[in-house]
Amino acid sequence: MVWWVTAVHPFTSVRRTPHPLTLSRNGRCPSPKLIYHSIVLNAWLTQETKRTVWLFLLLLLPAAVALVWLVAVQPSAAWWWLLLILALGSLGAALWLAHWLHDNAARTRRVATDRYRLELLAQAMLREPVENGDLPALLSRHVPPLFPDGWVEIRLLPDTVLFAQGEGWIPLANEQWVALLTGADAPFTVPGLPEAMEFGFGREALIIPIQENQAGNVGGIYLMRPANKDVRMWETGGSSLAALVAAHLLRERQFDAALAAQAEAYEKEIYEQAYQAEVNAMMAEYEKMSQELAIARKVQTTFLPPKVPDIAGWQFAVTLEPAREMSGDFYDFIALPNGRIGLVIADVADKGMGSALYMALSRTLIRTFAPDFATAPEQVLRAANQRVLSETSSDLFVTVFYAILDPESGLLTYCNAGHNPPFLYAANGGGMKTLSRTAIPIGVLDDVAWEQSSVNMQPGDLLLMYTDGVTEAEDEFEDFFGEERLQAVTNANLGRSVDIIEDKVVTAVLDFVGDAPQFDDITLMLLARDQ
Repeated sequence: MVWWVTAVHPFTSVRRTPHPLTLSRNGRCPSPKLIYHSIVLNAWLTQETKRTVWLFLLLLLPAAVALVWLVAVQPSAAWWWLLLILALGSLGAALWLAHWLHDNAARTRRVATDRYRLELLAQAMLREPVENGDLPALLSRHVPPLFPDGWVEIRLLPDTVLFAQGEGWIPLANEQWVALLTGADAPFTVPGLPEAMEFGFGREALIIPIQENQAGNVGGIYLMRPANKDVRMWETGGSSLAALVAAHLLRERQFDAALAAQAEAYEKEIYEQAYQAEVNAMMAEYEKMSQELAIARKVQTTFLPPKVPDIAGWQFAVTLEPAREMSGDFYDFIALPNGRIGLVIADVADKGMGSALYMALSRTLIRTFAPDFATAPEQVLRAANQRVLSETSSDLFVTVFYAILDPESGLLTYCNAGHNPPFLYAANGGGMKTLSRTAIPIGVLDDVAWEQSSVNMQPGDLLLMYTDGVTEAEDEFEDFFGEERLQAVTNANLGRSVDIIEDKVVTAVLDFVGDAPQFDDITLMLLARDQ
């Protein structure tokens, strides 16, 4: 499609149109191209006038010769009539030729005027910034002089009227435009609107599609002229106007696409900056939390005994592998009167900071009441339970195995408050016994019965205490390590030192878990009486 319309400027005497060499309103000089077109047009019109005069004189020459001959010779009447007819014919031909040349020149000047106005419209469109472009306003200024006596509508599909002109004009319905432009690729005529004919307009209307290479027909121009004028004379100007409108729409679409791309890039940049800022903030928060958890972990570690007891004839071993920075498992060795020692292994029913605080509270309460009830573990746990329930409102609870060992006699008195039953292995393959639960966990109920039990550990006996993080450790297939594997590893290493047994059990658990994440704390405590 040709987007540019080159205007040929009118002769300065036609319709009082401004001379193309005069300055425009904004004071700018015309381009050399405009000057060239003006000179060529003026020269052409001058030559056309000369040709008209010479042809007119040439056609009048026979009449003049005949008139001179009649006066000089004075022939008969028949010759007079013949020569008179010849003279009148020459005069009529000269007048017809002069009229034809005049009309042709007028049409040429009219086309040149239309082209000049179209070029003014094109220049206005180019000067108008795309982001501030007001196409309807441009059309309102420049289209009326192009079609001064017509009904005009310029429409963008489906329902945008860019310009409408004409007394009593009723815009066409959207369905009419769609029907007119479907499949149209060139200007064509259709029967005119009946209401337009009532105003003296012709029976034909000219439809000019507004086409874009990529989008096809995006709109159209509807033209009607008075009945005594041919609307098809506007086809050239209307086609050029349609091309200019299409070019303007193309510029708008390209500008919108560029603006959208720029906005998308800017939005992406802003998003990346915001995302990076959020990541930095999260990293800073994570670093801060990590530091706080590290400090809390160090504090929690101080709650645990720095070393195992050193009692002649007895072996102690213990390990704790937390699943997170803060652990809900804990163990303790409490020195009691008369050489007795309290053994504690416990598991808070949660993980994280809350369970760590609950663990610290439970450990402190057990240590507080242990000296008061040096031979009664069930009294210690009952008192701790009452204090927890009276001073906290948490939904947490803690399972505890608390035993009091008399190293001299080997008597082990214990209270199992909902904890995993420890395994007691007799020496020399004498079998295994579980130390079952004798109470409920701490922090659940107040008015319940608390009981204790006791066993005698003989030389060579082994007591294995653990939390559920050992037996409920999962591999990548979500299978549990279980009590059977724990007992199998222990049985395979009976008679060896508690340090070796502890290492074998922990290694077996970690090998079983493999690359699967650790979900719970792993705590293991072993007590053995030397043979």
